[in-house]
Amino acid sequence: MTAPAPRRVLHLVDRVTGGVPVAVRTYVANSPAGVDHVIAAPFSDGAPAAVWEGTTAIHREWDTASVGRAVLGLRHLLRTASFDVVHAHSTFPGAYLRLWGAPRRARVVYTPHCYAFVRTDVAPPVRAAFRAVETLLRGRATIVAACGPGESAEALGLGVAPEHIVTVPNVSSLPDAAAPIAARRTRTAGASLRVGMLGRWAAQKDPDYFRARVQELRAALAEPVEARWIGSADGGAAAAGHDEPRVHVTGWLPATEVGAQLRELDLYLHTAAWEGFPIALLDAHAVGAPILARAIPALPGLAPALTIEQGLGGFVDAVRAGRLGAWSDANHAAWSAYLGDRTARAQRVALERAWFGEVADGGSR
Repeated sequence: MTAPAPRRVLHLVDRVTGGVPVAVRTYVANSPAGVDHVIAAPFSDGAPAAVWEGTTAIHREWDTASVGRAVLGLRHLLRTASFDVVHAHSTFPGAYLRLWGAPRRARVVYTPHCYAFVRTDVAPPVRAAFRAVETLLRGRATIVAACGPGESAEALGLGVAPEHIVTVPNVSSLPDAAAPIAARRTRTAGASLRVGMLGRWAAQKDPDYFRARVQELRAALAEPVEARWIGSADGGAAAAGHDEPRVHVTGWLPATEVGAQLRELDLYLHTAAWEGFPIALLDAHAVGAPILARAIPALPGLAPALTIEQGLGGFVDAVRAGRLGAWSDANHAAWSAYLGDRTARAQRVALERAWFGEVADGGSR
């Protein structure tokens, strides 16, 4: 008896920076058995971008420099090969596939990785246009594979039927995330408090908000506060690091060094203004860093004590009282309860449902 042919999944990715390719890497790593992956994404100097190094997938160049090139390239990909599933990652690939490229015999899966209409860096009419397009296209995917509970709620709000939504939980991207948490850094007398954020220095991650919160901490505490931005120094971040409050920007780091940086923090502040579900926060939790996060729709139902807006005062009180260790332990336990089962196994089970499971209206397209 011959073995069944591998199931083929095509991933459409229009960027090679930020959290989207990181999430796709975890999908490939935690994939159900018997799946071959093809990643269509922009190349760098004629080769797959560095973000894909070590990924067990076939790579196809996809020129997304313009809408026309992206659509033509997508149509060519789908004409020259067959796939069981075509999974579009983020807004524009999702629109291209659902408007102009969806193959009849393949299952169409769409993960927004944060719907564009929740962005706060564009004008209200632009956000309204993004919402209108998503509403128009809501029935053109077999499954919306939401990356978190907030994104699932947004899909429901657009009118996507519940049976066509599967929440595929984001998981930590760190290579040693499943290992036991190492002992946290122990501050010595007189040592600076280390506060950090992980991500690109860009509007979405809101470095101005981070700098303002660091300034609050420096004003509230008698001891020095060292601020680290773990990520790429885009958009003038290097210059910003010389302004008050001073922030050290590390630049891009490989995953192993990211984990080491996070382990050195006394407090991780996740300051993003919008998200699908933040992998950076999961990375911080995986290494045991205490976390306060901005209250945004991607984190529904977050306890006030875990938010930056209402929890920063508790951190200051703990530092002043010499109870930082106990506060950090309680904080980590509360985050563990909130995050729930975000393991490789949980992601694998959800991907199996999203890619190959039956849907209530009778089918898997």
